[in-house]
Amino acid sequence: MKFSVTALFLFLFLTAKCGVAQTVIPKSAVQDTLGKLSFRIWKQKTDLDRLAASSAFFKEFRMALENKESYLLPFDSLPGITRAVSSDGFVRIFTWNVPVSDGTNKYWGLLQLSRDSSTIIPLEFLNTDPSVLVTGKFTPQTWYGALYYKIIDVEIEGKTVYTLLAWDGFTNESNRKLIDILSLDDYGNITFGMPVFKTDKGIKPRIIFEYAEKANMLLRYDYQAINVKKRKKIKKEYAWMIAMDRLVPMDPSLQGLRKYFVPAGDTYDGYIFRNGFWILVEGIEVSNKK
Repeated sequence: MKFSVTALFLFLFLTAKCGVAQTVIPKSAVQDTLGKLSFRIWKQKTDLDRLAASSAFFKEFRMALENKESYLLPFDSLPGITRAVSSDGFVRIFTWNVPVSDGTNKYWGLLQLSRDSSTIIPLEFLNTDPSVLVTGKFTPQTWYGALYYKIIDVEIEGKTVYTLLAWDGFTNESNRKLIDILSLDDYGNITFGMPVFKTDKGIKPRIIFEYAEKANMLLRYDYQAINVKKRKKIKKEYAWMIAMDRLVPMDPSLQGLRKYFVPAGDTYDGYIFRNGFWILVEGIEVSNKK
């Protein structure tokens, strides 16, 4: 008889409650069952079969997360599923992508919010025009699609908002990495995008880097050095920041063609959070490039 993830979750929870010595829900059974379902996605040979397997996994995973005890399980070892967790424990985002034959990707995501209870919000992928992605604000119902791998909690105007680092397999010729903001209003409505990034071209609601498909761009939250001018001297100071490769064209003649951009290799920039803004700082030192 087929045993669904939800039924298995309920069974394990009830047996854990009934056992005197057993006080924790066994995590391996639920995660193993979901892991087998997610693993099937990329074993399929056609676009239609992969997308169908992804939709089936999405349904089972959502039902598992909707169980109020699901926050006790990390879900950190599901094949192909990217997990990001805020440091305050309030936000968990699970995302995954399915490459299709035209070189693009289809994305799925589940957002879990937890304080006194757990709220599960599906992220509904819509193909977004690149020009709109640069300046637009989005909701879970109009999600642009990406794999979130890091959440950085910051406070803006007395409220906690969540800075997201993400990867997007944009086309068969280029990838993208993003820095975005997830925020909640007083009614619990979620928005992606906030004009808090101070760049050399003005204030932006998110930052997008496009680069060559075979390149590997550094974008991580790290403790790194910057040079600070004090009076007539330059002093080195360390701070937490979003560190990143500076992207340059493979050849000067390719300027403006982002699919030919690659990391410079010896030049790094960063964003430092100060007074409610992420501020671009150029020429940082990256002591550990791995």
